[in-house]
Amino acid sequence: MDVFSLTETEFFRKLTDGENENLHIAYKDFVLQVSELCNKETHKGCVISALLFVEIEISHLQTVAQRQEINDALTSFINKALCFVRQTLTHYKEIEFRPVSEDSMLDQLGLNWKANKTALIELGYAFKVANCFGSNLTAKDIIGRLAKIFKVDMTDGYIYKKYAEMRVRSRNSRAYFMESLLDSLNNFMSKQDEED
Repeated sequence: MDVFSLTETEFFRKLTDGENENLHIAYKDFVLQVSELCNKETHKGCVISALLFVEIEISHLQTVAQRQEINDALTSFINKALCFVRQTLTHYKEIEFRPVSEDSMLDQLGLNWKANKTALIELGYAFKVANCFGSNLTAKDIIGRLAKIFKVDMTDGYIYKKYAEMRVRSRNSRAYFMESLLDSLNNFMSKQDEED
C-alpha cells in the first residue's frame, strides 16, 4: 500500500488547487477510499501512516494565509475532510486486529495446482538454478513453499525421488514440463501474431 495514496485522490487535488467544481462528489469518493483502505489493508501500521500523512497535508491547507485565498465552500470541505480523517484515525487506532494466518492468506489466493507433482518439482528446481529467489534458499525450500501456495501435498523424500528420476531421463529432454511450457507459450504468441 502506498502511504501517499490518499493525497493522490481527486479530492485532495481539488483542495490544493482551490477548485470547487464537483467537490462534493470528490469528497464522497475520498470517504470511500479511506473506508476501503481501512477495510482491505491488512497492515494496521500502513493505514495509520497514510491517515496521518493526509491529516498533516489537509491541516497545512488550513493555514491563515491560505484561508484568505480560498472561498467558504472550500474551507468547509477542508474542515469536513480533516474532521473525518481525524475521527477515522482515532477509531482505527482503537480497533484490535487479529493477524491473518498464513493458511488463510494462501486460501484467498485460490490457486490449485492441476499439473502433476513432478512438474512442480521441475519448476522449483528451475527457480533454484536460475537464482530467482536468491541463492540462500534450497530447491527443497522453494518447492515446499510452492507446494504450500498451490495446495499440493509433498514430502521431502518425494521431492528427492522425483528429482533423481528427472536426472535419469534422456539427456536431450530432462525437463518435460519446462519444455511443454515453452512450447505452449511460443505457440500462443505465434497464434496471436497471425491474428494481428
